[in-house]
Amino acid sequence: MSWDPDSLLADLKTAVERFNEDKVSRLCGELVAGIERGESLAPGVARQVLSTLRKKAHFAPMERLAEALRFTGQDDTQIRRQYAQALIDEHKFPAAVYVLESLIARTANDPEEHAEARGLLGRAYKQLYVNAVNADRAAAGLFIARRHLRLAVESYLGVYRSDENRFLWHGINAVALAQRAARDGVELTVAIDAAALSRAILAGLAGRGARETLPAWDLATGAEASLALGDSNEALLWLAQYIQRKDVDAFELASTMRQLTEVWGLEIGTMPGALLLPLLQSQLLQRKGGRIALGAGEVAPTLHRTEEHASDAQMEKVLGKEGVVTLLWYKMGLDRAQVVAKVLNPVGDGFGTGFLIRGGDLVPALGDEVFFLTNAHVVSSDPDVRATYGSLDPDEATVLFENSETAGNQHFRVKKLLWTSPPEVLDASLLRLDPPVPSLQTYPLAKNLPLADGVQKVYVIGHPGGRSLSISLNDNLLLDWDDRLVHYRAPTEGGSSGSPVFNQSWQLIGLHHAGGMSMPRLNGKEGTYPANEGIWIQRLIKALGEDGVTG
Repeated sequence: MSWDPDSLLADLKTAVERFNEDKVSRLCGELVAGIERGESLAPGVARQVLSTLRKKAHFAPMERLAEALRFTGQDDTQIRRQYAQALIDEHKFPAAVYVLESLIARTANDPEEHAEARGLLGRAYKQLYVNAVNADRAAAGLFIARRHLRLAVESYLGVYRSDENRFLWHGINAVALAQRAARDGVELTVAIDAAALSRAILAGLAGRGARETLPAWDLATGAEASLALGDSNEALLWLAQYIQRKDVDAFELASTMRQLTEVWGLEIGTMPGALLLPLLQSQLLQRKGGRIALGAGEVAPTLHRTEEHASDAQMEKVLGKEGVVTLLWYKMGLDRAQVVAKVLNPVGDGFGTGFLIRGGDLVPALGDEVFFLTNAHVVSSDPDVRATYGSLDPDEATVLFENSETAGNQHFRVKKLLWTSPPEVLDASLLRLDPPVPSLQTYPLAKNLPLADGVQKVYVIGHPGGRSLSISLNDNLLLDWDDRLVHYRAPTEGGSSGSPVFNQSWQLIGLHHAGGMSMPRLNGKEGTYPANEGIWIQRLIKALGEDGVTG
């Protein structure tokens, strides 16, 4: 095989943008194999590859490639810094600290790279502290945890004070950690007036020009400085401009989200987290193609208009049409999550997933009554199906909604199985629950399937592995469909069976029921491919009508 790093880089960029993790891993493996057999990779190309991987947060292959470059002597200062970055995001903090300490010594005569390395060292120590304390609050009193926090503050503050007009981002990190230290009762070795330093940082940003001209990290810095001063409305306006920048991708958004939740302690259910976090999450979901896990109660927040919130006019002015649409898109997805429930077996373990659907949307005779749709291989009254697939009998199944505003944490029994289709046909069971499920906000059922053009995506909401509700978005391309089945890529596990599948407009397109590495291709195409499979909702509606279901 000829060595063509430029072609590999082009293919890698395409795979990264399409969230094709298998291809990203394979292409990185080819690059590493070439390097290990003695092929050279120009530093400029190597930096482009590492940057491409970082944009979409592919840290494991980023680490593998940087490590190969390092051990074959092909790294430079920037590549070694990228290696340390990957180690941090892979939670290999001792190794990252070791690499960064040597890098700091190596860059003593390069102020820019020296500051970058010291800032990353602060990040490593910060994460060591945050991870320990977030796992166990008592860890804040341990000597080693307090030392990590102090080292993090000293690293950030040292860079900021080396040039206070230049390194504002490092200054705001020192502010954030000082605030965290105050909340946790940790005494720092350096005194920080958080309010005064935040005002100085905002003044420094103002001196750099209009917000529209500022680099992305400056906008995130302005948001944190405003947050430190208690001005969440101003923080929102900073973030609104930040998320629209073309150079802000999954890496930057994830870093900002992590900072606001882990260091500042914001939560989506309370202010100011309810105002700021959905904006970031909506963008992160679209740019990373990842999965967001929703803890119980984490539904779309209702943003009542108060003096603390930005007005609609302000939001439209700052966000523009696209920003407003994506925020609503995110909230719409959380609304859909409220109708999804976990199916429990008799001992209370997660066994599958299902979702609420208005009966009249399936069969007009069912009217406005709300029913529960899941797979036949999850719940079935057919003894043969139960014997073959291990399905639950309707009397054995319990339904639990973790994220519903009206039915949250309430257990429902199956009152009646109205209709079912075997797993080898349509793999569906329509259930009436007891007690009756409170009314829900209806959502549209797709009349047509989108083009399978390699661009369209699907969204699966379920309980993978019986765990908390998750929106599955990683590598989520629509692959193909026929008049019965829909094929797509999306990370699902046991427990996801019975999940709703939505199109990009959050219209219901299918009932997820299977997946595998060797799924037969549809429409007479030869061969197999890795795919997940759902039942097309309009095919289910047709079958219900043909069977004369009336309730």
